[in-house]
Amino acid sequence: MSEDKRKTMRDLMDDLDDYFEDLEREIQEVVKRNIDSAKLDKPFVSGFTLNVGPEGKPSIQIFGDSPVRHDGFRSPINEQVVDLKEGLLRIILEMPGVEKQDIKVDATESTAEVTAEREEKRYRAQLTLKAPVEPDSGKAEYKNGMLEISFSLKDKANKGFKRVNVV
Repeated sequence: MSEDKRKTMRDLMDDLDDYFEDLEREIQEVVKRNIDSAKLDKPFVSGFTLNVGPEGKPSIQIFGDSPVRHDGFRSPINEQVVDLKEGLLRIILEMPGVEKQDIKVDATESTAEVTAEREEKRYRAQLTLKAPVEPDSGKAEYKNGMLEISFSLKDKANKGFKRVNVV
């Protein structure tokens, strides 16, 4: 390996180290600020996931209880998968401790809101969808604490197209 490539690789690794040090510092500050300002009267669960999307951009998703929110709702872990072959957007949410009749899903072309309440278990997810969908096509299935919602992708080919008859 040439010296130039090694230097480039070292530079890349140094940049990654700097990025993760900054990320860790920011997360520590947010957690400290939120915990210091919260009135913790009961235990809570909170965390985050760090993913890198297909376009190479990192994304952070915070889930669980928020010690500063007092409405008692927990943000479920969720993932969106765009399946271009099937023409579907699938949303998968982890919501243990509720029954399917406790779950409510509302959707538009670009957003979805999922809420569920059963005794002490309360979930709310407000999602910006990764792709435009046909909201009327939504289908949901809940099994073993996992909710999977699928929507047909909005047909982009005929967006705004309308045939005008000549008289």
